[in-house]
Amino acid sequence: MKDILVLRELEQIKAIAHPYRLEIIDSFEESSATAKQIADRMEEPHAKVNYHIKTLVKVGILELIEEKVKLGIVEKYYRPSAKNLVIDRNVLNTGEKSALESLEQVSFSLFESISKDFYRVAELPNASEYPKKFLYYSDYYVTLDEMTELQNRLSSVYEEFLKDKKDKNRPNTKKYSLSSLMIPKARDKK
Repeated sequence: MKDILVLRELEQIKAIAHPYRLEIIDSFEESSATAKQIADRMEEPHAKVNYHIKTLVKVGILELIEEKVKLGIVEKYYRPSAKNLVIDRNVLNTGEKSALESLEQVSFSLFESISKDFYRVAELPNASEYPKKFLYYSDYYVTLDEMTELQNRLSSVYEEFLKDKKDKNRPNTKKYSLSSLMIPKARDKK
């Protein structure tokens, strides 16, 4: 498995623009699995999961790594092609309408995925055992270039801090999702 897969094709970006597919990718938990195993983890219908896995394989985000025959049934084992997905800067800077719409949908899908995680944990009977930390800054006026610079700086800090934190067997750890949202606010009325 590669560390990073750079998504350069519009079809790859469209594939991850679907929030359900992001959940499927996350369900692999650092190991290979069959569509049935992923469906069981997600408590979703096998056929639905299998359909989306095939889409992710077609665009190279998931890969088929092994086939085993058990009792006459072929079990196909998949895994993500890389630990991290990154959208190519050239795609980010394109003026193509369908690319921009797909990028916007990816943002919404990621936000939806983060929101689901938040509410799942918040509704657990022992939710207080899962500390949640928030940083919130509001009402700053920045240019798009400044926002891009801030995003790049935060990304560097995250990458440096998290580079050796993928081992789920490290003692006293819990799995967390980390995110930073930079959302333009509605214009102030004058």
